Amino acid sequence: MMTEIGRTTLLVDDYDDAIEFYAETLGFEVLYDDELEEGYRAVHVGRSGRSPVGIWLMEPSGEAERALVGEQTGDQPAFVFYTDDCRKTYETLSDRGVTFLGEPKSDESGVHVHFEDPYGTKIVLVELAA
Repeated sequence: MMTEIGRTTLLVDDYDDAIEFYAETLGFEVLYDDELEEGYRAVHVGRSGRSPVGIWLMEPSGEAERALVGEQTGDQPAFVFYTDDCRKTYETLSDRGVTFLGEPKSDESGVHVHFEDPYGTKIVLVELAA
């Protein structure tokens, strides 16, 4: 039986730009960044020690994949990132230049707001209700 989810894959235009956004802007950690066989670069970002879940950043291997950058899930969010304080995180990330698609909204499930990475990948920031 499967016990955990590991990494999910996200196509990005440029490794270093993606690292800047996901690590420096959003605050994730670079868990792995190394060049493997035949010049292939493997880059993983996530929350070290907190969860096995992370994001495997990958540059497209051809034009068909390049066309999918920012569109891998259509118009649906690719990720849900949880926070203890959605409004505070919204303000912090706004100050860092993150493009939000509105302001935080409250409902019975908590507080949430949508934003995009530099490639147009949609992400939801969520603070669950107590």
